[in-house]
Amino acid sequence: MTITAVLDKPKPVQELLEPIKIADWMKRCPTVTPDQVCDDLVALFRHNKEAESVVVCDFKGLPIGLVMRHRFFRMLGSAFGLSLFGHQPIARLMDDRPLMADIGIQPWQLIDRALKRDETTFYDAVLLTDRGKLAGIVTVNDLLQMSRLLQKEATNKQVRTVRDTESMIGQVHASIDKVSGTTQDTRLLSDRIAEMTVRGRRELDEMLILFHMWSDIALRQEKAVAELTDRTKAADGIIKLIAELADQCNLLAVNASIEAARAGQHGKGFGVVADEIRGLADQTKQSAVQITRQLHAMTAAVNGAATLIREGKEGADRGFVQVKRTEDTFSQLWQTSERNHEAAIRLIEACAEAQNISLQIRSEFGKLMNQLHGPSGQSDFTPR
Repeated sequence: MTITAVLDKPKPVQELLEPIKIADWMKRCPTVTPDQVCDDLVALFRHNKEAESVVVCDFKGLPIGLVMRHRFFRMLGSAFGLSLFGHQPIARLMDDRPLMADIGIQPWQLIDRALKRDETTFYDAVLLTDRGKLAGIVTVNDLLQMSRLLQKEATNKQVRTVRDTESMIGQVHASIDKVSGTTQDTRLLSDRIAEMTVRGRRELDEMLILFHMWSDIALRQEKAVAELTDRTKAADGIIKLIAELADQCNLLAVNASIEAARAGQHGKGFGVVADEIRGLADQTKQSAVQITRQLHAMTAAVNGAATLIREGKEGADRGFVQVKRTEDTFSQLWQTSERNHEAAIRLIEACAEAQNISLQIRSEFGKLMNQLHGPSGQSDFTPR
């Protein structure tokens, strides 16, 4: 009779380390061959008081069935049970479809499969195999303890997740506070920009009025210079006419002197007058020449002034256009400042709403933390 009767004691819960492994909970179990008789199994159970199950393995060591103590003795306890089955092979009474799983299976998968069994086999041991051969068993009690530890581990992970999320929400709340403060500063700056823009527009309006006045004055000056130029030209014509008259008077005086010389003693007085007229004509011509020079100088000065006035007017017109463009820029800046101001107000309102929502979320997370810890407050983490 081949029997392995060594049992392992369950490992205390406190000694378990994460992550949970099936191998840490596995126990060794007595094994028998399928051709052994039931009397041998009775002797085995009586010899091993702690054995709750026996695994039936074939000659290759592969598990093919399971015999649970309570079910085995219940069958044999019936009338004529021992006399009927005592000499029968164990294969007649074994469960040939026990729950078996590879030793590398995840604990939650094994627990899920075990808990889905019907009532008749619910408390049966679960066979663990390694490359098809029997490695050991786990009991329902072991599975329930693993389930409790897995639930505890899941709860702790939930607590950590909630705590980390709560911390992130706190950081988001702090960021919202910073954004709100920055938005307040932006709003104040927008108000200052709007005030400066309005003041700048007023000053530009005054500058535009001054440029208008400058352009108008330059235009009047240009007209006055043009009129002065015309009059200077007219005066120059008159001076030329005077010079021509002086030349004619001089010629007449010369003729008069000649005629007076011919008249002799009788024309002597007339000759004196003719000499005076000729002298006066010469002086008139010299004065006309001098006046002509002065008129030419004045014309040149007037033309220079006209050029400066024209350039000044062109400068005033360019300044007017530039100021007008600047005014348009200030207008756009003012509109942008207004939009920025409105956006800042909406952002402040959004930040306030976000702060309220953040506070509500943090409150809900606090309630969730209390729920996760439970009424007894048992957890691996202490709520903050």
